Formats: sequence, C-alpha cells, structure tokens
Amino acid sequence: MQQALHCIALRTVRYSDNRSILSAWTAERGYMSFAMPSGNGREANRRRALTMPLAAFEGICDIKPGREISFIKDIKPMKIGMRTISDPAKLAVALFLAEVFEKLLRASQRDDALSLTVFDTVSALDAAGSRGVANFPLWALYRLTTALGIEPDMSHWSSGALFDLEAARWTQTTPTTGQSLLTEEGKAVRILSRMSCENIERLKLTREARRRMLEGILRYYDMHFCKLTPLNSLAVVSELF
Repeated sequence: MQQALHCIALRTVRYSDNRSILSAWTAERGYMSFAMPSGNGREANRRRALTMPLAAFEGICDIKPGREISFIKDIKPMKIGMRTISDPAKLAVALFLAEVFEKLLRASQRDDALSLTVFDTVSALDAAGSRGVANFPLWALYRLTTALGIEPDMSHWSSGALFDLEAARWTQTTPTTGQSLLTEEGKAVRILSRMSCENIERLKLTREARRRMLEGILRYYDMHFCKLTPLNSLAVVSELF
C-alpha cells in the first residue's frame, strides 16, 4: 500500500556505501525509518537538503506490514521550515531539537496532539525573531511535556514553595527523596511554564541562567520519560546561547 506522508526529518545515518537510513516523525504513522539512496549526484544532494534535521517534507511511502524500514519516494519540501536552513543560529537549534526529538519519539506511534506540537515547533522556529532563538529550546522542550503527558503540575505553586522533581509538583515540605528545587531554582520552572512564542523574545536571561534551565529540563526528561543525556549537540547550543 502506498501512502502520502508528511514528515519532520530527525536523523540520517550511513548504512552502507549506497544506502542511508533516515529517521523521521510522520503525522500519519508516528516515528518511522526510511531507506534512502546515498551518493554525490544532483538528486542525492537535493534529497539530503530536503531531509536535513528538522526539515519538513512530503513523500510517498510503500507501506508493508511488519517492515521496520520503509522506502519513500517523490520527496518534496513542505512550506514550513524553509528559512531555518539559511540562519546559522536557527540551524544550530534545529540540530539540537532534532536530536532530542529522535530520542523522545522513537517509540511513539501516530498521535495527533503530538504531531501538532512537533509541526508547530518547526513552524515557530522558522518564524522566530533573532532575539527569541536563544530561548527557543527552553520553550520547545517545556511545551512538549504537555503532548507527552509529563507536564509539571503548577496548580499548587505559591511563594516559598519547593518544586518536587520526582512528583513533578510544588510542595511546602521537603520531599523525602531529596529531589527538589529550592525557591530560587524553582523560579526557573515557573518561568518555563509561562513562556510563549509571543514572549520568548522579551524574556532576558543570562547565558548561565539559560544553560542551567536547559540542563534542568533535560534532567526532568531523564526522570519522567526516557534517558536523553548525553546529547552531542548540547555543547554547541550552550556555547552559542
């Protein structure tokens, strides 16, 4: 059966001299792997450009039950994400998010809410202003917690409360596990919860604060969803922003 797929490219690895494996998130079927011809010709270069990390593309896939790796053809770009490729700062963020998404989504099947979040993230990065790019990974990773069902419970926040990392909620007493953020550190969780595409450009954070917040949310994913760290692209994002 052939099916049109709308995809977000995540990672490409060389499989053999003439074949690569592309991992992607698809709106229609969730996480998938595709066999792609390798080479140095014009068509191969075009295909690589269209399937760069976090690039959005369409294609026709030959779906066969039980097959872990499928074949996709007639690849063409979608209208979202085109400006990211030409912006070095956005491209660095795209490489980072693609690596994170590849680890988080590899066991996921079709999920319309999750797809909406992933595709919206690509669109938002494409449209982000230069001042918002530095804060973009923080907003994107926190927003994804909702679609994955691990969003922190903010309903019990109050001045002086501690954030219990293991329970993912605010508390007035020190957790017995010791996995908590003190008042000053906990402010970062509240800042993350109030981030939006509209205010990330106005939010002023120091490089050190941004780095600590990013490491904190990655630690949160390690605890509540799957092991994310280490990430190859984390050092690049931390150095740039």
